[in-house]
Amino acid sequence: MNSPTDELKKILQAKDEGVIAESVKQFFQKYGDNLPLPGEDSAFDRAMWAASEYVELSAKDESMLNRVTLRLLAEHADATAATFLKVRDLVGNGRETAVQLWQDMLSAMSWQQMVPAGALRGVGTRMVSLGTFEQDLGSANVQMNLGWLVDQDQFRILLNAKDGNGAAMANVELRVKESEKGVVFSRKTNEDGAIVAPSVKVGPGQYQIEILVGDKVAQTPFFVL
Repeated sequence: MNSPTDELKKILQAKDEGVIAESVKQFFQKYGDNLPLPGEDSAFDRAMWAASEYVELSAKDESMLNRVTLRLLAEHADATAATFLKVRDLVGNGRETAVQLWQDMLSAMSWQQMVPAGALRGVGTRMVSLGTFEQDLGSANVQMNLGWLVDQDQFRILLNAKDGNGAAMANVELRVKESEKGVVFSRKTNEDGAIVAPSVKVGPGQYQIEILVGDKVAQTPFFVL
């Protein structure tokens, strides 16, 4: 006899979204009172999240989905327990939760959010904005605006670095790292203490941005494209 997880996986293999939507409704009616709790079955959590893309859930189903959302947005990569944000969720059903998670993650890593994440702006292509945020490293203050040009798989990065007196800091290094490939982009601030990188080519992967000031390193949370 198939388990709820196996049955939901089978439903999601259908090609027609209408069929999936109707099957998902029937699934929740059948198993609504006996579903695994969030975290008990990771395969079920993921299948349920995927299913939510095809059907408008009832209030009860939505509540159930919300319980697993944070687990699906935040994952542990290895012993360092690095947290990942799925950037696509900033434009999907979990947008509000994803924005809040990203801002909480920044705060936990000593970044202060200056302009909220999640805005969409027209710059010739669709862009997901992760906002503008800053971190005080004692000898330096760095501010960064980070956007993802969805249609072109590019980052748009604007960075400004100043010393304790507010003067521009040159030679502050910014690195874009991918978890498997390592450093995929590196640039240092100019005489104005700025880095303007409007088209950093990236592909699907798990990314983190590092800013190096002397022997100090400021890192963003990991995020997934």
